[in-house]
Amino acid sequence: QVRGPGLGVIGVSKGAEVALAMASFLPQVLATVWINGTAFLHGNPLLYRGLHIPPIPYHTDRILLTDLGAMDNSAVFGDPREPRHRASAIPTHNIKGKVLFVVGEADRSLNSKLFAQLAMARMPPGSCRLLSYPGAGHLIEPPGSPLCSISSIRGSPRPLLWGGEAKPHAEAQEHSWKEMIDFLKLHLGEPTARAKL
Repeated sequence: QVRGPGLGVIGVSKGAEVALAMASFLPQVLATVWINGTAFLHGNPLLYRGLHIPPIPYHTDRILLTDLGAMDNSAVFGDPREPRHRASAIPTHNIKGKVLFVVGEADRSLNSKLFAQLAMARMPPGSCRLLSYPGAGHLIEPPGSPLCSISSIRGSPRPLLWGGEAKPHAEAQEHSWKEMIDFLKLHLGEPTARAKL
């Protein structure tokens, strides 16, 4: 049941990029949880009400193969700090709600900590918070979920490397879950007795 009037959005990886864009353009998004994503458009442009944000192209020539045959995409993303990529930034300065950035520092998919810091630098003070976890990989999921350091995804010719070490990743999942729940309750309100039914 949607209580409203505000909405919460949670996104991981490419979904975090989409969640950040939603928060930038939709004022009803009051709380956004961004997990290991980007703060710039990559691969696909964003088209919204006449606005066009061009993407930073993927550098597929930089894909590395691990000894296990998985693709390490950590170098595929162009450096967002280059002046030519400025137009690809998601306009986080427009965000009216709050954003919780969750980062795994052992993310082997992309430099998510850099993207979080770049997004936060364009936001008003007090509108965002960063949770950064050494040893955690890309796929930070609910507690009790096993570490997924390599997996196949649709459209990829080989499995992808996500990174992470078992113990610190599990600790990050447990800690971030509580923080995310508290963040959403704080900015969206506690469920009413009727909404719990």
